Amino acid sequence: MPSIDLTYLELVLTVITIIGTINFLFVTLKRRDLKFWLFTYIALTLGYTFNSIRFYLGAFEIVSYILFGLTIILANVAVFVEYYETFIKKPKTASSKIEFFGMLLSIDLVYIGLVHFLILLLIISFSMLLRITFKKRTLTHVFLSFAELGALFTAVGNLLILFNLEGAQEINIGADIFFVTILFVTGIVAYLEERLTESERRYKEFYNRESFYKDLVAHDINNVLQSIESSAELRSIYLKGNEKEEEYQEFTEIVKEQVKRGAKLVSNVRVLSDLDYEEISLEPKEISQSLKKAIDYLKKSFPERKIDIQIENPFNSITVLTNELIIDVFDNIVTNAVKHNQKSQIEILIKISKEEKDDKFYYKFEFIDNGDGVPDYMKDKIFQRIYGKSKTIGGMGLGLSLVKKIITLYNGNIWVEDKVKGDSEQGSKFIILLPIYT
Repeated sequence: MPSIDLTYLELVLTVITIIGTINFLFVTLKRRDLKFWLFTYIALTLGYTFNSIRFYLGAFEIVSYILFGLTIILANVAVFVEYYETFIKKPKTASSKIEFFGMLLSIDLVYIGLVHFLILLLIISFSMLLRITFKKRTLTHVFLSFAELGALFTAVGNLLILFNLEGAQEINIGADIFFVTILFVTGIVAYLEERLTESERRYKEFYNRESFYKDLVAHDINNVLQSIESSAELRSIYLKGNEKEEEYQEFTEIVKEQVKRGAKLVSNVRVLSDLDYEEISLEPKEISQSLKKAIDYLKKSFPERKIDIQIENPFNSITVLTNELIIDVFDNIVTNAVKHNQKSQIEILIKISKEEKDDKFYYKFEFIDNGDGVPDYMKDKIFQRIYGKSKTIGGMGLGLSLVKKIITLYNGNIWVEDKVKGDSEQGSKFIILLPIYT
């Protein structure tokens, strides 16, 4: 049988195992469940290192063989330990741990020269590792299972060499390459998986901390607003009958209005935050009543304003996939139509129709007002959370960004046009498309 020059191949395998071991060392600093696999990496690296320099000192070849055998033993130990810690109660005392590890090592050392037993041992540990993989469900353990399979192929290759079978050396070389490559890739996978786990942990910490502060601030601000409103009510009662009662009552109404605005702001912030981080469920909902509730609430919120709202709705029922947030959409749209209208008589026309767009059918809601209007350069920006300051449309950003977020959640669309095309000062037309539920 022709001999094979393995010098270059052994050198490559040595370099790969060194890199893989260094990489896996950093992984085990965080992944404590993989710490015993590090000894397998170290033994394999030392084995290839001594094997590469055996030409300078013959004794190194014997040492390399011992280290290769130790690699397989340590791989088995790593599997047994992880299996024990995953499915069996962990030892409570240091002595019991030493006894357990000593038992495993003694079993392996007794049969170190019996290749066929190592093969049996590898088959058992491979089945155990498969169970660990199904339990932990990590990509690292999937690759470790392949590595254990590679160790099994290596042991089989050594057995074939003992029997001088044809092609045994080529099989053994292939098994070695497979084993080393898989261990190297496993180290990279474990490192990436650890970084991903760390990112997920930090995300959860950030989310929990943000939720805590959001709830805390919202609670405290609502308490402050409630105290202000109560104080205004008490002041109004205390000054009843005073010659300046009417003047003070006007100030009280201003305070109440600002309190309502503050409460609405807090509510919008909380809803926006929830939409960013939580999965919102949708269900078929008849929404014409939600629109009526928003209009009723609007009239109660602005009793001093003259508001004329007309609805053109040819449908008996309007059903779309939504949730309870739909009332926030309608509330924000009609409220903005009042807030940003300096006229004595506020007129809002709500037209509902059907529209086909891109082979899909939608309910089309048009909110047409006679308010201040939206300049062309602001028509997109008002749906964003942050935009340039403007006294004309100040205060619309957060509410409309909430509306945009909700409508997107409903797979719909929203935009604004001029009531009179080309003349934004004549009023606005906010258009919403919501998919028809069938």
